[in-house]
Amino acid sequence: MFKEKLRKHLNRLKSKRESTLDAAIRKVKELARPDTWASNHENCYRCTIGQGESEAHARAKFERFLYWRQLGCSVFVELRWAGSRGRSDLVICMNNGEVLIEEIANSETEQSLIEKETKYPFPIAIIRCF
Repeated sequence: MFKEKLRKHLNRLKSKRESTLDAAIRKVKELARPDTWASNHENCYRCTIGQGESEAHARAKFERFLYWRQLGCSVFVELRWAGSRGRSDLVICMNNGEVLIEEIANSETEQSLIEKETKYPFPIAIIRCF
């Protein structure tokens, strides 16, 4: 009887621990490339001015970054994934332990977006900007 109560208690603690912002950040860092600055700099906005990104893309990315930060989420910008999985525009770590990726689409093809959905390790939401 004691063992069963202890097991239930430990499972509850584990469930609570995995449903936190820290748990979400930990999940992301486990799958990110550790050798890039973005892996260690949550909540820092990053964009490329010039040929790398259009102004509409950079503005939409910043608006979404700001939106998630105002909700209290931690956000990684331009995070590179380990294993050649690419680089996500925004990786959002939510307070309930969930992780969401937002990809800002301006001139990307549907095929490119489908490939990202299969490569990225977390659910992806496509945000259109024009």
